[in-house]
Amino acid sequence: MDPQLIGIAAALGSAASWALGSVLFRRLGDELPPVALTFAKGSASVILLGAALLLIGFNPLSAEVWGLLILSGLLGIAVGDTLFFLALNHLGAHAVVILFTLGQVLTVILAVLWLGEQPHPLDWAGIGLILGGVTVVMWLRMHGEGGRTGIMGVVYGLLSVAAMAVSIILAKEALASTGSVQATFVRMLAGTAGIFLFGQLTGQLRGRLRPLRQPGFFGFFLLSVVVVTFGGFWLSLVSIAHLDVAIANTLNATEPLFVLPLAALVLKEKITLPVVMASLATVIGIALIVAPR
Repeated sequence: MDPQLIGIAAALGSAASWALGSVLFRRLGDELPPVALTFAKGSASVILLGAALLLIGFNPLSAEVWGLLILSGLLGIAVGDTLFFLALNHLGAHAVVILFTLGQVLTVILAVLWLGEQPHPLDWAGIGLILGGVTVVMWLRMHGEGGRTGIMGVVYGLLSVAAMAVSIILAKEALASTGSVQATFVRMLAGTAGIFLFGQLTGQLRGRLRPLRQPGFFGFFLLSVVVVTFGGFWLSLVSIAHLDVAIANTLNATEPLFVLPLAALVLKEKITLPVVMASLATVIGIALIVAPR
C-alpha cells in the first residue's frame, strides 16, 4: 500500500479518535467527577505505556530531564486534564474541541515572545480565523441555555489550554534526550501521582471511583482510554512517519469536523449552521498556521 495513503489514513484516524475520545469522556463525566476521571485515566495510561516500555526498554535519564518531565506531567496531566474535564462538563464536547484550537494561537505567540520568531502573514491569517471561529462558538454557548455554566466552562478551558501549552514546551526540551513513549510514561506517572495526592488531601477521590466497579461502565472507560492513547496518540505518530509533518498536522487539525456529528449523535448536542461555519473557519485557520512555507 502507498505509504502516503497510510499516512493520510492514520492522520484522519487520529483526528477522528481525538474527537471520539472527547465525546466518550464527556459521557464518562456524567458518572466520574473531574479529579477521579483524571486519576482513573492516568492510571490506565500508565499501565498501558508501562507495558509498551517493557517491550522497548527504559533508558537512563539525567536529573534535569526527570525534572522537566515531572513538572510537565504535573502541569499537563494533573492540572491541564482536570481543567479539561471540568470544561467538558460545562461546555460539551464540540465547544471544548473548538476552544482548544487556541493552543495553535498560543504556540505562535510563545514562539514570538520567547524564541524571537517572525510569523508568516499566513500565520496571522490563521490566527484571525481561529479567533473568529472560537468567538462565534463560545458566544453562542454562553448566550444560550446555561449561560453562567458556559462562562465557567470557558474559564476552565482557557486555563487548561495555558497549562497544557507550558507543559508541551517543557516536554519538548526533554524530548531531545529521550524517546516519546518513555517521556509520555514519565509525564503520565508524575501527573497521575500528583492528582492522586491532591485527591487524597481534598477528599475528592473518596468513594468517587465506585462506578468503575460496574463491568459495563469499566469496559466503556477502558475503551475510551484505548481510543485516546492508541487511536489518537499512536496514529498521529504513524502519520508523521509517512507524511511531511505539516501535512500530517493539517489533517490532524480536522478534529473539530469529526466531533460535530459525534456530539450530535451521541450527546444530542445542538449543531447549527453558524457552529458548522465556525468549525470550518478554525480548521482552515490551523491549516494556514501549519502549512509549509
